[in-house]
Amino acid sequence: MTRYLAALLALFLGLVAIGGAAASGAKKPPGKPGKDTATYEFLVGANSAGFALCSVPVPNPCPDVARAANGDTVRIAGTGTLTVHPKSVTGTGTYTSTNARVGSGTWTAVQLLSFKAYATNPSVTAGATSGKALIRLQLSNGSTAVLRITCDLPLTTIPSGFHEGVRLAVQGGPNFNKEAGGVTLFIRH
Repeated sequence: MTRYLAALLALFLGLVAIGGAAASGAKKPPGKPGKDTATYEFLVGANSAGFALCSVPVPNPCPDVARAANGDTVRIAGTGTLTVHPKSVTGTGTYTSTNARVGSGTWTAVQLLSFKAYATNPSVTAGATSGKALIRLQLSNGSTAVLRITCDLPLTTIPSGFHEGVRLAVQGGPNFNKEAGGVTLFIRH
């Protein structure tokens, strides 16, 4: 009988602990950001089914352009989806470079390296978010590259040193490390 009561008490205490953990897990301490799953559409110098990025009233919004130190440029356009917690990414697009080694072709997103959302501006569109993403790409020329997308929406603040646009670091070079035009956007869904 004692074993039965001990087992029943252990089961009861276990259920109370699980229920208490679940209830406290649903609440976040004030001021601490959560690690919630979030999904964002990203637009890089291209329209999506839900937003006409290339129609925004700024000079030359599409495609995005990045410049290397030697003056070579790459034009990039495409769209995709990224998810944080857990990290994942899908996306495709095109690129055209003045660098003969890089050339022109298509790109496919293969790995989300990082994403940081900074602020939202729903006056642009519902879910519009300033942020920065680093995405590993597979280029159709056989190279891999890292695409940095930075979105700086009006009436939001991003860290100093970051500018609206893209950068592309191609394995083996060149490194198109200067934003030279175009518009990007993250939209939280």
